[in-house]
Amino acid sequence: MFVIHKKNILVGVLGATLVMAGVINYTNQSNVEVSGDLTSTLGESTYVSGMVDNLEGNRLEELADAYFVSARLERDKTYGEKLEVQENILYNEKSDESMKKAAQEEINCISDNLTKEMSIETLLKAKGFEDTIALINEPNVNVVVKSMEELNVAQVAQIQNIVMREANAKPENIHIVTKR
Repeated sequence: MFVIHKKNILVGVLGATLVMAGVINYTNQSNVEVSGDLTSTLGESTYVSGMVDNLEGNRLEELADAYFVSARLERDKTYGEKLEVQENILYNEKSDESMKKAAQEEINCISDNLTKEMSIETLLKAKGFEDTIALINEPNVNVVVKSMEELNVAQVAQIQNIVMREANAKPENIHIVTKR
């Protein structure tokens, strides 16, 4: 039997928090303070000018990155809370065998969904999609894809193929959304 303990959940949440802190730190490195005379060298002036022109694009990218990090953390938090409830039932001495069996099945389902979601995200990244998040809410599978443009037919078919294969979802239950 596959059982996830509170320690494992805590380690997972802490790991996700560290990843989020790293992403936030990385995205905040674009805030550069400039002091002194900018006209003294052409190289500095060109560099700063390029940063100002690209500031709006960087801000949009930061917001999209923050969305994906936030969505993953929220998903992990929700799964952690669900697992904790089921583990409390599973390890409670007052729970009868049918309740324990149902709790174990729910734990297995949560673990299975999380594995499928991570697999979908990994495969989509391998296919060239910059960032994605998959959310399984049986029978539906929602996939949010980071893209500055609308997805073309081939990209949608590629996403559907991966989701159908990994999550055993029917095409009509797959919902794809783009996030800029």
